[in-house]
Amino acid sequence: MTNMSNFMAVKGDSSDVLGKILYFSLAKILIEKPVLQQLCQSVDLPYTKGSRLSEADAFRSATKDIRARKTQGSRIFKIYCRDNEKSPQIISRELVKEELGETTNQYTKLANLWMDRQTGYDNLAVDSLVDPWDYCQKAEELFGLYKRCATRKQVEGLTDLFLARMEALPISIHGKLFFVPRTHMQEVTLFEDFIEALNANNQNSGQLVVNSMYVLDDQKQRDKMAQEFYIAMRREVELYQERVKHFIDTNITSPAVMNRWIAKIDALEEKRRHYEGILRRQLDDLNDEFSTLQMFSQDLQVRVQRQERQKNAA
Repeated sequence: MTNMSNFMAVKGDSSDVLGKILYFSLAKILIEKPVLQQLCQSVDLPYTKGSRLSEADAFRSATKDIRARKTQGSRIFKIYCRDNEKSPQIISRELVKEELGETTNQYTKLANLWMDRQTGYDNLAVDSLVDPWDYCQKAEELFGLYKRCATRKQVEGLTDLFLARMEALPISIHGKLFFVPRTHMQEVTLFEDFIEALNANNQNSGQLVVNSMYVLDDQKQRDKMAQEFYIAMRREVELYQERVKHFIDTNITSPAVMNRWIAKIDALEEKRRHYEGILRRQLDDLNDEFSTLQMFSQDLQVRVQRQERQKNAA
């Protein structure tokens, strides 16, 4: 089994350093081409322009990036663009608001966005929750960016050149990176033993790799972990919202299921408070999401109490 800790330097003396483990992720990226060219020059990296993105692809990419999620009481909405009219002369997409429903989702058309020789938008709807003009303006801005910026494909080509210059060796692992707070660090060794045992009993040719490294407790690292927490927690809260709303819409009657989700919501809020202590800050950017989730939890509690009264009266 290949363990990354075998490659880790534990001393500061450069004579004891074999090298460095390098991890990076590009995700979605848009960077002005002149800026990218200057960055390449600053590190003596040959700048390659890459293939030019067509206006049609730029339009599709820009409208694909239009995504939002809103709540109004117990109602959950998603805003995005989808294909509309197709013809050789025009590319048209429509901005829609999708409301998650009990048996079927409801769709409201908010605007048309189109591109032929020019680009534009029309048929803007009047909506109490969403101002379609803001999203159309955002699409226009993104369209301009996609036309003049380098995308992930071009940047990946440049990073490949940089890695080749460093004679970097790819490490054959499919990595999953997680942060474990200090209050649970004692369990990390058990987790590593578990993965190593799985690897020892693996009947396939693939290798399971596990490694842990300490994260320094300073302001910079706390800021990074707070950002990661926001991203991960927001996804989890949205999943909880949609799941519990489904139970409410379908008029769930099982106290066991409702109590389980009430407990899950309480545990999620406790996890937030726990991380606020670890990171030494109030994670207020999640207040709206947790407010909606707490409202759903209270609805479930009312339903459980109603079920208990009906059972006692029977």
